[in-house]
Amino acid sequence: MPKIASYDDVKANRIKRELPRGQGWRTNFLTYPEGTNVTEEPMGFLVEGNHERVIRPHYHENDQFQVIVSGGGVLGKHKLTIHAVHFSRAYTPYGPINFGADGLSFLTLRARKDPGAQYIPEAREKLTAVANRQPWQVTEAPDFTRAGDVSLRPFTQIKDERGLAAYSLSMKAGATTTAPDPAQTAGQHIVVTKGSLSYQGREYKGLAVAFVKPHEGAWQITAGPEGLEAIVLNYPRREAVAAANDAVIAKSPQHRVWQCMLCAFTYDESKGMPDEGVAAGTRWEDVPETWTCPDCSASKSDFQMEVVG
Repeated sequence: MPKIASYDDVKANRIKRELPRGQGWRTNFLTYPEGTNVTEEPMGFLVEGNHERVIRPHYHENDQFQVIVSGGGVLGKHKLTIHAVHFSRAYTPYGPINFGADGLSFLTLRARKDPGAQYIPEAREKLTAVANRQPWQVTEAPDFTRAGDVSLRPFTQIKDERGLAAYSLSMKAGATTTAPDPAQTAGQHIVVTKGSLSYQGREYKGLAVAFVKPHEGAWQITAGPEGLEAIVLNYPRREAVAAANDAVIAKSPQHRVWQCMLCAFTYDESKGMPDEGVAAGTRWEDVPETWTCPDCSASKSDFQMEVVG
């Protein structure tokens, strides 16, 4: 039976967190039993902060989704927009997360228990010692355009052959559909961002978070009286060998590609980074020494040239 909780169910448990900078709050939606060794239970919690808050670069030991709920900010050098989804593979550093002028709220979602953030540079040695690490991360926004009673639109970048996938779901009031089957995944989170979901005679208004385990089968979803907008997130299977980073762009014999050894971001000399003032064709040696990785803020010394096969 899927687990589900709305913000109305959990808002009384909102906890203020003591931080070295800014103000922050955490609200648990789905969590594992405290004081136990249970690991195969989902996590889902809301992170909030005011404009002064900064979360340092770090990584986690498990695959993770984050969904922007309100406000805005910057992750690394990437602007965060409402309902954007960020996926990071296990052992992939990301950040810092700088909270915007209006603050920032986002859901952090995992299919299993995680020991917590491992901060860089303190945990750098531990990170680089991980065998067969396949770091990768991506951010993509949903498309809630609806044609007909129900529209299910797959994300184009958040996907791999291990079952990783994300979908935008838009439904008119009272409509019913079947969510993608989680059987070949490590589990599925469903985030209600607008409207409501009807389940077992009860209405769960957005913001709401549900989790479906792989053996529970495809979930039948019924939209509430105001319709429904939701994001469906499938976790990749952990037992399979991770695919090579398909975000690495084509190599050129005239130009080189440099990859961050911490998070796998790539810099292609042929394309440069015009948005950051680095023109196409700029050789790695000519990239300013003050330049940092857009995804995890690593320095140039953390990059290594890829070998053209």
